[in-house]
Amino acid sequence: MKKVLFVGMVFGALALTSCKKDYTCTYKVPGSPDNVVNYNDLKKGDAEDAKKACESGVVVGTWSSK
Repeated sequence: MKKVLFVGMVFGALALTSCKKDYTCTYKVPGSPDNVVNYNDLKKGDAEDAKKACESGVVVGTWSSK
């Protein structure tokens, strides 16, 4: 029984860590409409890199998840 629970916990952990999400970076430029860049199906590491790029450019963007 312990082995079954352990295997179930491993699969549960893998399911939570491998999920992908959609994100949006919105750049607000005065005098023009907002520029929106969509990022679809990003893993956590890729999302962190994209967030850094979004929030640290010449025009700072706002990062959000969908």
